[in-house]
Amino acid sequence: MKELIAQLVEKANLNEEQANKAVEVVKGFLGDKLPEGLRGQVEGFLTGENIMDVADKAKGLLGGLFGNKE
Repeated sequence: MKELIAQLVEKANLNEEQANKAVEVVKGFLGDKLPEGLRGQVEGFLTGENIMDVADKAKGLLGGLFGNKE
């Protein structure tokens, strides 16, 4: 999340407080809109969980939605 905040500060010309608020708003929006199984994955991604772990988990969840039994 720190990297995202830093990029918002740099590229969107937000101050750190505004960038934090923007991330929290997006996180809340995604939490409301995503299926329950993906919410934790997004949270992990935003908080810095290993991106490969997140990608593997999301792949498994999405595969299940489309009938893959891997």
